[in-house]
This record gives sequence, structure tokens and C-alpha cells, in this order.
Amino acid sequence: MSTRSLIAKLNQDETFDAVYCHFDGYRDGVGATLSDNYIAEESVKNLISMGDMSTLGKTLDECDFYTNRGEPLKVRRNLTFEQLMKKANDMRAEYLYIFENNRWTNIEI
Repeated sequence: MSTRSLIAKLNQDETFDAVYCHFDGYRDGVGATLSDNYIAEESVKNLISMGDMSTLGKTLDECDFYTNRGEPLKVRRNLTFEQLMKKANDMRAEYLYIFENNRWTNIEI
């Protein structure tokens, strides 16, 4: 069983860039991995630039990105908060993680 999540970064223009993660989206899974390993803005930008993933690893090399399977790169860019929430609901995400001001917050959907 999967626990889906959306991982997003707030941009300076108040829009969001986001990617989907299929497995382990709960707070002790994706939430803890983000908080422990993706704590610098550059690392978060790099993570999101790689696109949707099946699993989130402690490093980019440990992530299972869908592009590694030959699937097209998918990154949702410049979304308003309302659009971000709609995407999360459309993807049946159970958690939304947002990187803002060098810290992670989460929303249980």
C-alpha cells in the first residue's frame, strides 16, 4: 500500500514548484527524510528538479525517480496555493510537504 505525498517549494513570487512521491509519504517516512536530509534550499531545488518519484532517499542517488525508468520528467511549476492543493487532491496525496524559509511544514490532506 502506498502513502502518496506532494513535495513543494515556495518560490520568491509566492508560487510553488512541486513533485509527487508515491511511497512512504507519512510524517515518519517522507517527512522525516526531508527534515533530516533536505535542509538547504539548493538541495530542495535539486530534488524537485529531478521530477516525480516512487521513493524518496536520503540522497538524490538513493531516490527512485520515474525518469530513471524512462518516463518523462514531471515537475509542477509556478502553482498558486489553490492549484497546489488541487493537484494534491487530484493525485490522492495524503500529505503535502512545503519548504519555506529554510524549514519544512506539512499538511495532512
